[in-house]
Amino acid sequence: MTFLELSTDLSGRYVSFKVNPLTFKETVELTNTKPKDYKKLLLDIFEWGTLPQRFSFKENSAKLNYITDVYDSIILKDVVERLGIKDITAFNKIFQYILEIEGKEFSANNVLEYLKKEYREISSRTLYEYLEALCGTFIVNKVYRYDIAGKSIMKTLNKFYASDLGVKKVKTNNKEINYSRCLENIVYNELIAKGFEVYIGKTSKGEIDFIATKDKEVKYIQVCYLLDKEETIQREFSAYNNINDNYPKYVISLDEENHSKNGIKHLNIFDFLMNDNF
Repeated sequence: MTFLELSTDLSGRYVSFKVNPLTFKETVELTNTKPKDYKKLLLDIFEWGTLPQRFSFKENSAKLNYITDVYDSIILKDVVERLGIKDITAFNKIFQYILEIEGKEFSANNVLEYLKKEYREISSRTLYEYLEALCGTFIVNKVYRYDIAGKSIMKTLNKFYASDLGVKKVKTNNKEINYSRCLENIVYNELIAKGFEVYIGKTSKGEIDFIATKDKEVKYIQVCYLLDKEETIQREFSAYNNINDNYPKYVISLDEENHSKNGIKHLNIFDFLMNDNF
């Protein structure tokens, strides 16, 4: 979740390891969940995340206290103390704002306006320092946009995703679960766990949820909670209309029925999450 630092008395240096929350497959193995209960587990992860120890608690209040303690410890020790952040209230409001717009385009001006209304004005430089601090602890991950036609990485209108969905339970005011956003977040985290570099894809007509690259391999991915309407199917599959290369194209959803067509492969979310060789 954050850096595990191993100090050495001889050199005065440390070695840092990035420790992620559990993947879905690891969670299945930890909880001994059977395939018929995968959806129930996934919905539980949407709400509580996959920090390993939280599965040892049965009561929701105990889970909530545990997750709160973990993230407050990370924020206070790894960010606030280490970087000497003075305005902790503004920092927390930025953190909350980032979590609440998860999966949406980020605008620095919108954040600064939001803080102004909350009587917490800061400079754009301070805002970016705070954002880099959050990303540095891997609580959230910044995802850049990639212009598919221009073949270049864009530094604006990036997005943020939570490393663990449990943090949204304790750090946002919105208690309603957005299943589509959560699924998108789960897919992003899984791609990172599988060793891909991930970008948001920009096309001339819109965007692709993710472009995943590894060892010169490129995959395009659309994520949808359910393909329950013809217009939804059309929207997700037509996102690829303006991409003329031959890289694999996927639509990932909870649907069990296979909607693959026109060379675009439809994947059930659990086939994706349980497959190490995607």
